[in-house]
Amino acid sequence: MKIRHFIYILVSFVLAISNLLIAQNIITTVVVLILSLVIFFVIYERDYTKYKRNLSRSYEAINYMNNFIISLSVNPSLVHAFENARNSASSELKLQIDSLKHLTIEEQIAYLYRYFELPIYGVFVNVIKQYVFNGGDILDISQTLMRDSRELEDRLLNYEKMSRRAFFEFITSRALTFVILFILQFSISTIYKSIATIANYPVLILIFYLIFSMVFILMIYRTYDITFMTKGDSYVKEAKAKNAKTKSRSKKRIFKARNR
Repeated sequence: MKIRHFIYILVSFVLAISNLLIAQNIITTVVVLILSLVIFFVIYERDYTKYKRNLSRSYEAINYMNNFIISLSVNPSLVHAFENARNSASSELKLQIDSLKHLTIEEQIAYLYRYFELPIYGVFVNVIKQYVFNGGDILDISQTLMRDSRELEDRLLNYEKMSRRAFFEFITSRALTFVILFILQFSISTIYKSIATIANYPVLILIFYLIFSMVFILMIYRTYDITFMTKGDSYVKEAKAKNAKTKSRSKKRIFKARNR
C-alpha cells in the first residue's frame, strides 16, 4: 500500500468520525465513510494518476527532444542521436523504444508520438523529417521548437505550483468549516442538544457532507486537468474555425440590419 492510500483511509475515517460526533447517527456515518473511500480510491486516484502520468511524459518528451537535437548538432547522425536520447530516457520509454526495433529510426521517432501524446512532439517529428530531406543546421531548423519547448516547460512548472497552492487553500478553507462546526457544538452544547433531537438533523448534516464531496470532486477535476497540454493543432484549428464562423455570422447580421 502506498503512503497516499493510507492517507485516503485515514482522512475517510476522520470525516466519518466527525460526522458521528456532529450528527450522532451511525447510518449517516457509514454513508460518509463509504462515500469518502469511493471518492479517494476511484475518482481522486484515477485523476491524480492520469495527471502525474501526463505531466511526467510531457517533461520526458521535452528532455528527449532537447537531448536528440543537441546530439544531432554534435554528430549529424540520426542513429547516434537516437541512441543518445534513448540512453537518457526513463526505463518505461526505453522499453517502448526497444519494442520498435523492427522499424527504421525515422519510423521509431514518429511512432513515439503515441507514447508522449504531446502536440509539440509532432512538431519535433516534422523538424526531423525536414532535416532528413533538406539537411542544414539542426539548431537553426529547431530554433522555434526549442523556444516553444522551454515555454511549455515553464508553463507546466507554473501550473504545478498554482494547482498545489489552490488545492492547499481549498483543503484549509474546508477544514476551517469543520472546525467551526465542532466549536459551535461544544460552545453552545445546550442549544445543540435540542437541535440534535430534530428527526431530520442527521440528514441535514449528511447533505452538508454531500455538498462538500461534490465541491471536492469539482476541485479534483479542475486541479488535475491538463488537457490544454494535449489538445494539439487540430483543437486550435477547430477553435479558430468556430470563432471565424461566429464572426462571419455576426458580420452578416450587421450587414443585413444596415440594409433594411
